[in-house]
Amino acid sequence: MTRAAAVDGFQMFVDRTAEATRREFSVEQALRGTGLGPGGAVVDHLRRHADALERHVVEPELEAYRRHSVEQFRVVLTAVESDRPVGAFEKDLLEYDSMMQALDRDLPSERRRAVVEDVLDRLQRLGDGVEPIVERPEDEFWPAVKGALDQESVRSLVETVVPFTGPLRRHRDTFAFEVRIDPADVLSSPLTGRLPAVSLDYTDEVVRAMRRAERQVVHETKSDVSERFD
Repeated sequence: MTRAAAVDGFQMFVDRTAEATRREFSVEQALRGTGLGPGGAVVDHLRRHADALERHVVEPELEAYRRHSVEQFRVVLTAVESDRPVGAFEKDLLEYDSMMQALDRDLPSERRRAVVEDVLDRLQRLGDGVEPIVERPEDEFWPAVKGALDQESVRSLVETVVPFTGPLRRHRDTFAFEVRIDPADVLSSPLTGRLPAVSLDYTDEVVRAMRRAERQVVHETKSDVSERFD
């Protein structure tokens, strides 16, 4: 299978995940409990304009996730084609990993290494899973999948390689998804010029939304497999 076809197939999963996360993510939930202190007035304004916050913050973050995930997958394909473990491409893989970008920079080296190894293990499973598909002669994604594996093997593969939140869940206290919000950039009211910028930690909500999105995408992909093999 061509690299382009492999990337197109992977892009389908990424797009579904990003869209499901967007549906599940609640701006109101992310803002809950952040209204104390000098930034309280800003949070109150943001609660009343959640749609603006979604357009200016949530959607760009998800677009970055889409872009980085696809670029990371290209590196995984390079590892597969080279017959080398994905760990040999660690630097490039981590550069495109959205979770690693949210990793606490002050972590002790041994804790950071534990997270890195967990991330690389997931990517190695992804590489191992797609290798027999990538090696097929078919030029399109689903024909290559059907040529490489039977239905039960594909369903098992979906359960193994589609889930991506494992490292995030297992090392929850090492991640912090934060964004700096300037009200003037998000809200159109002339009063926003008097409001201070605030930092929003949305880790809990992004973990919840991504977990639910992950389950949805696994279910949808299994349905796709059933339809393709019928």
